[in-house]
Amino acid sequence: MVTNLGRLLPGVLCVGMMLTGCGESSTTSKSSSNRVATPSGRPPSAAINVMVPGLLPGYILPTRYTCDGEDISPPVRWTSVPDDTAELVVFIANFQPVHDRLFFDWAVAGLGPKTHGLAAGRLPVDAVVGRNSFGRKSYSICPPSGTRYSYAVRVIALPHAIAVHHGFDALTLYREAEQITKAVGFAGVNYTRP
Repeated sequence: MVTNLGRLLPGVLCVGMMLTGCGESSTTSKSSSNRVATPSGRPPSAAINVMVPGLLPGYILPTRYTCDGEDISPPVRWTSVPDDTAELVVFIANFQPVHDRLFFDWAVAGLGPKTHGLAAGRLPVDAVVGRNSFGRKSYSICPPSGTRYSYAVRVIALPHAIAVHHGFDALTLYREAEQITKAVGFAGVNYTRP
């Protein structure tokens, strides 16, 4: 199932990126209001608008938010969360699978339904951080030198909370969240490492 999911997400995320207008020159990532099918095959009933403020033209992530800078999480904002949401989860994942698996750069759960975003490098006290694909309980965007990578910032609204602990497995939570979500949102960012 991991392999199938690893093949599914990049295609789903690429559709989200195409609909957000990735590659246009802007200081703020456009949000995606597309309705794409979840792994269960059913489309979410609502879409969350996701924005990443302060991007450089071409949806380029400033160096500050990578391992070439401070490697702190970028600011993320969202709107249009359904009223019946119990919890929000946020993922940042590579568009390109690594060894045929999803590669998560960040996974955060436990966000309250009234939360409208995350400040750069900061999380609410109740946030629960998962283990990224680097094996760390933190955020990090650090592609190989000389490569350009694209990343999906995905916000998922859950109808009920999912019990997780610090260091949870990002793929396991992602899979479970995608099965029960009623609303999702995307924003895309790019980074070319010198």
